[in-house]
Amino acid sequence: MSIKDKILAITRQMYPSGRAFKMPEDSEFEKMHNGLAASEERAYQDATAILYSILPDNNNFTVDDATDWEHRLGLITNPLVPLADRKLAILRKMNHPGTVPARENFRFLEKQLQDAGFAVFVYENRFPDGMGGYITMTAEDVSGTSPVSVQHGDIQHGDAQHGGGNFELVVNYIDPALDAVFNIGTNLRSTFFIGGDPLGTFADVDAQRRDEFRQIILKTKPVQTVAILFINYV
Repeated sequence: MSIKDKILAITRQMYPSGRAFKMPEDSEFEKMHNGLAASEERAYQDATAILYSILPDNNNFTVDDATDWEHRLGLITNPLVPLADRKLAILRKMNHPGTVPARENFRFLEKQLQDAGFAVFVYENRFPDGMGGYITMTAEDVSGTSPVSVQHGDIQHGDAQHGGGNFELVVNYIDPALDAVFNIGTNLRSTFFIGGDPLGTFADVDAQRRDEFRQIILKTKPVQTVAILFINYV
């Protein structure tokens, strides 16, 4: 039974049972109520559509709804990305910044990325030196692709530079080519790593979502920090 038929049936029940209120089939009285029911059906469907499109938490949230919300929230729109992933990204943005006070903590960025559907982990560049202090390490050190080179205090040991080789940086731009020429220098304390689990392994990210992935990092990380990515785009 259609919504219109249900509305008409309820309308019949609302009238008294006397002969004066009888609604014969195809009568002028029924035709009038058919017109009113059609109008009420449209109002119901419009209200329901608004409810479905308010939040990306239901199966009736459409691709068009996703595009509209991405435009409103300043997110990157890519029709090649599955709708399920787009819904996660929109819901994450709707919840940002939330009630978390420590938004510069690396765990907050990790949760933002995971909430958006990226199976990645964030790590501080801060490692025990075995003597009660801490050191920083290069991407090569962490991944085991070059001799150990760490920064201890204000002294840089070794010749390897952070961000060298094929490690992608996220500094100021969505376009990775623009960040590729950024010179971190010898002080690595403002750097951190994003990759797989455990640290030093690479995580997979959908190549269609690369710009979106970098945008979330840029909008969430402290501006003075540099992300070093252990990421395979697949």
